[in-house]
Amino acid sequence: MRSLVSAACLAMLLWAPQSQAATLTSYKVRNSKPMKDVLVQNVSFDTAAGLDHSAIKKINTALIAASASFAKEAKDCSAAAQGHPWGYKLTLEKVLFSEKYLSVVFAKSSVCAGSPDIEKEARVFSLPAGDLVPAKALFKNNFPAVKLVIDAPPNKQLIRLDEKTVETMIDDSKEILKVFDKRCDFFLKHTSYRI
Repeated sequence: MRSLVSAACLAMLLWAPQSQAATLTSYKVRNSKPMKDVLVQNVSFDTAAGLDHSAIKKINTALIAASASFAKEAKDCSAAAQGHPWGYKLTLEKVLFSEKYLSVVFAKSSVCAGSPDIEKEARVFSLPAGDLVPAKALFKNNFPAVKLVIDAPPNKQLIRLDEKTVETMIDDSKEILKVFDKRCDFFLKHTSYRI
């Protein structure tokens, strides 16, 4: 996978309703330094609906840290290639507002050590404070009755669900999908999930 990196800085505007009035939110999307087979987009907010300067500063600081972690991940991907084709691409997919949260969602596609992977990476911020909300806290805020496995995965953006929750998820999926391979049970019960 080869990514073309443009040096141009893109400015985007997003209209978001808040308190029955449309307020302007603006942010910039910049590509990382050009590197062969890598594209990582950086996002920073100029203004955001209903957020003061200190909240925007917190959000931008967290997005800079996220960008650095994505760049490190791309470097690790390159090291794992060992002569195999590889590539890493992370682009802004969308910015979402809800009553409590501002979410910045990235689309990530990579081929590391010959293994392709397509995921979403999200950073979620509380409104109006602008604090980064860890995946575990976000999950517990929205699903307080669900139990998480204590031994957290090394990636803080992932969570582990308890076996009862996974069994419920599997049962729900069987009804929706109408086809389910029993061999998936073990994987689903022992994997980490992305929020």
